[in-house]
Amino acid sequence: RVAKDADELFKNEAYRTYLNGITVKKDDGTDINARQAYKGCFIGKGAPDGCDATSFQNEIYPDDFVRDKAIELLHRKPAGKPWFMQVNFPGPHPPIVSTSRMAASVMERQWPDPINNPGFMRCPQQTQKFKLNNQGQILPPQIDGRCNYAAELENLDALMFSIVKHVEEMGELDNTIVIVAGDHGENLGDNGASGKGMPWHAAVSTPLFIMGPGVRHGRVHEGPVSTLDLGGTWLDYAGVSNMAPGMTTSSLRSILAQDMSLPRRPHVSSGYLEWRTVIKEMPTSPEDPTLTSYKLICAKSPKGMKGAPKSATPFPPEGPWHIMLYDVTRDPDDLLPLEQFRPDVIAELLPLLPEGWCR
Repeated sequence: RVAKDADELFKNEAYRTYLNGITVKKDDGTDINARQAYKGCFIGKGAPDGCDATSFQNEIYPDDFVRDKAIELLHRKPAGKPWFMQVNFPGPHPPIVSTSRMAASVMERQWPDPINNPGFMRCPQQTQKFKLNNQGQILPPQIDGRCNYAAELENLDALMFSIVKHVEEMGELDNTIVIVAGDHGENLGDNGASGKGMPWHAAVSTPLFIMGPGVRHGRVHEGPVSTLDLGGTWLDYAGVSNMAPGMTTSSLRSILAQDMSLPRRPHVSSGYLEWRTVIKEMPTSPEDPTLTSYKLICAKSPKGMKGAPKSATPFPPEGPWHIMLYDVTRDPDDLLPLEQFRPDVIAELLPLLPEGWCR
């Protein structure tokens, strides 16, 4: 596991050994150990003045290291046999730090403001607070902000493309299912919050892109799905029909093939510390059969939950819980609470919450 946060930074032996074995140049032409340069940029430690635009390059960035190792593994796989590979990129993850090249890629580009928090998490590249070296390069570290997060995403996009391109050059892309997924979202300033610990769309929704044989091209599924079902999906495509006892994973194959006759999960749930949520695709109302997805949130207390509406309803009336309801198809930013208007939806979703939460 290659991690980016300070506590885990060098626990990965392969990555630590890789950095220790590399010498990089600084802006002034002197040599420095790559690990010292990396520590200087990421956690403010290491050699004095070790972090500059030349020493901190993509070649020593953790995501680029993971991509290189993934391609090495592809070279080592047995020819002519089925294979599975999971590539775990450590980014995007705090500290949100861009190299000089990554920071330059988002220079002077405008990014949408956070929900309910305009102007928050502005980037140095947008506020002209960055510094240049004598070659005109942006001096790292460029830290935090929505544009540096986007710079990490765009770097990851290029890295993932290079892996897929390599599979294509091997002549196996037409027989390979490619999945891009994330483990959690990121508030990025929405409602004044950062990180993942809120029940709002930006935090509980994750990217999920799937391509390959048997997958309908160019389709977007609006209903709720769970990344926990990727395991069941892989087993399904591999021809495994009998799951091990206790496994609850389902296959997404019915959605990918647009074959609704195949079984699929009727609802998904999520939770973190003080709240739990369930999301289900269902008719909009008794009068409107159009499918939408409702999200019911059960929270121990909305206090301290940035973005929680004042309308959050005590449940039962004497507490100790509070409930919130949203139509996430029509209101993906969770701005229009419905708990005062749709008791019928609440009644249908309450039994689907985990035991001990609002029931």
